[in-house]
Amino acid sequence: MDSMNSDSPSGPSSDRAATRSRRLTGFLTLAMLASWLLMLSPLPYSLLSGLTGLAALVLLVLLIVRAVRERRFAMAAFGTLLGVPAMLLIISVSAVSIAFYGPMSELEQCRSTALTEQARVECDSSAQDSMVALFSGLFGG
Repeated sequence: MDSMNSDSPSGPSSDRAATRSRRLTGFLTLAMLASWLLMLSPLPYSLLSGLTGLAALVLLVLLIVRAVRERRFAMAAFGTLLGVPAMLLIISVSAVSIAFYGPMSELEQCRSTALTEQARVECDSSAQDSMVALFSGLFGG
């Protein structure tokens, strides 16, 4: 029996398309998981979440376009309404971490050595003062 029978409703092209969609979905899942795990990591590793988030966003857009072409509108809407904002949030958090790298790094170091709740509060206060000083320096205030 020939597996490429012309009577078959799903020919080789639909098998290839399904395989590509599964592969794309797998890569997207890995990129999103990597982005989330990297975002939870300490600096400077958390900055890599922006790169993996950008890769996930590109894969997500490809998957949404493919879903629209295949008339799977529920999947396209789900990816558009939930996936895109989530990836943009991860990329934004990474960008903010880059912009405030100094104060954020100081805050992480201070919190890692703080033993009491009072020490943690002092770390937060010091980080706020550091960010205010950074803003004042940037905007001449």
